[in-house]
Amino acid sequence: MAHAARRLDVAAPRGAAPEPLVGTWPHALSHEPLLRVSDVLTLVQRQFPTLTTSKLRFLDSHGLVSPQRTSSGYRLYSPADVERLRFVLRQQRDHYRPLTVIREQLDALDAGRMHEPVTLAEIDEAQDDHLTAQTVAERGGITLETLRALEDAGIVAASRPDGYEPAVLDVVVAASAYLTAGGDVRALRTLVMAARREADRADAVAAPLRRRDGEEAQEAAAAYGEAAIAAFSAVVRQRVGG
Repeated sequence: MAHAARRLDVAAPRGAAPEPLVGTWPHALSHEPLLRVSDVLTLVQRQFPTLTTSKLRFLDSHGLVSPQRTSSGYRLYSPADVERLRFVLRQQRDHYRPLTVIREQLDALDAGRMHEPVTLAEIDEAQDDHLTAQTVAERGGITLETLRALEDAGIVAASRPDGYEPAVLDVVVAASAYLTAGGDVRALRTLVMAARREADRADAVAAPLRRRDGEEAQEAAAAYGEAAIAAFSAVVRQRVGG
C-alpha cells in the first residue's frame, strides 16, 4: 500500500490539463528542413501522381504545408512536412474535402484535439510511365468491364494503345467510390463534364496572367479550382444534410 501511495503522489492530478503541444503536426517526426522540392515530388508522386510544383506552391500560399525557406528563397521540406502534405492530399483525393475543412483538421491536429496515425506510406515500386488496363483496374478498385464503361463514357482515356498515364488513377479511384456509393456511369459522366467546364473556366481566368507571370497564373487557376470544389461540396452537403 505504501508503494501505491508513492505512485499516486507523483502522478499528475486527476483532471489536470495535458501539456500543450509544441509546433505543428506530426509532432513526433523531424521538422529539420532537409528535402528540396524535387525530393518531395520524388517521394510523394508515387502515391499522388498529379502532384506538381505549382500545387506545392499553392498549398504553401494557403498555409496548409509551409516549408522553411533558404536565404535565397528556396523551399526546404522536413519529414513532418511531407507527412502533412500526404494528409492534405488524402483528404482531397479520398474524401473530396475543401481546403477550409482541411485547414480546420490541421489546426485540430496541431493542437492535439484530433488524432491521426502517421502513415509514412510509400509505394516501393518505381513510378511507371504508363499503366496497363489491368493495373489501373486493380489499383483503382474496379473491374476491367467498369474501366471500359468509363472509357466508353469519355470519363477516362488511354494515352496510348497499350497504357494509361498514372494521373488517370485519381479519376478512377473517385469513380470507383461514386459507383460503390450507388451512382451510375451516366450520372458520373454529367459530373465529369461539369468539372471539366470548371477547369476550362479556371484556365480562362489564368490566361491573362500567363504572359506576365506563369507562376501567378498557375496559382490563380488552382485558386479558382479549389473555390469551385468548395462550392460544389457545400451544395451537396446542404442538400443531403451532412
